Amino acid sequence: MKWIKKGHIFKTNKQYGWMNSHAQCPTAIVLDDRIRIFFSARLENQQSLPTFLDVEKEDPQRIVAFNSEPVLERGRRGTFDENGIIPSYFINKDNQLYFYYAGWSQCKNVPYKNFTGLAISNDNGITFIKYSEAPVFTLNKFDPLSATGPCIINKDNQYIAIYSTGIDWLEIDGKFEHTYLLTYAISNDAIIWDFSGKIIISAENEFSAHCKPTIIKHNDVYHMWFSKRGSLNFRKSGDTAYRLGYAFSTDMINWTRDDTKVGISISEDGWDSEMICYPHIVKVDNKYLMFYNGNGFGKSGFGYAELEF
Repeated sequence: MKWIKKGHIFKTNKQYGWMNSHAQCPTAIVLDDRIRIFFSARLENQQSLPTFLDVEKEDPQRIVAFNSEPVLERGRRGTFDENGIIPSYFINKDNQLYFYYAGWSQCKNVPYKNFTGLAISNDNGITFIKYSEAPVFTLNKFDPLSATGPCIINKDNQYIAIYSTGIDWLEIDGKFEHTYLLTYAISNDAIIWDFSGKIIISAENEFSAHCKPTIIKHNDVYHMWFSKRGSLNFRKSGDTAYRLGYAFSTDMINWTRDDTKVGISISEDGWDSEMICYPHIVKVDNKYLMFYNGNGFGKSGFGYAELEF
């Protein structure tokens, strides 16, 4: 499998006043006549809020509509999402759109904590109501540091979520860096989850971080792409900056990693020449499209690629 890059779609540039920078974690839903891509823009204080734009199904580089306001606001003081909201994944359930998002709260001894919230829409994502002030992927005996970025697949009338669990905070050059790896949880209703505590993709070393998985099923095999990085100088270009990894499974529980089959990497120059991260794949008619971020964790915006088998 190989991903053919199709081009850049959008970069935040102080649109509508509140959007100061970044278009992070593009996460799409496919509608009858368009693709709706949600992303988070950073405010001047570096906190994040989500909104969306619509693109043509036939040519996703053509933007046909732009939502000018955030679709969710930060939580009140002391809640898990008081300092930012970033898209993770969407599922359709009971004629409603379930929006799973990373909620951020700043901390004293480490930079932040992040867990996963849920908001629900009855109008294809134009408006949302938070399910609860509390997260649905929350602090538990297996996830003491963080639980975020799920990809959720309905399999055999159950929901299986592959998500990142916090592993450690490492002090590097006077700065704390978070490490996290992929694990899974199972649910009957997509709200109450049974967390496994099992790491499904082994760490390359103590500095490894894996996040934002995206999964498709093809020929009875589940194919997963995910972001991977190191913890040393990963904010700059180089081998420790974000790249994508790949793994496959027949049961969504046991995964075999083979990054030689990832099929996509950084470009020689341009907006995704230093890093590639936060992928999300949707099927549009008979094509699989991957939306992803490039340099600066989304500071350069997002683009897309098409899967070639």
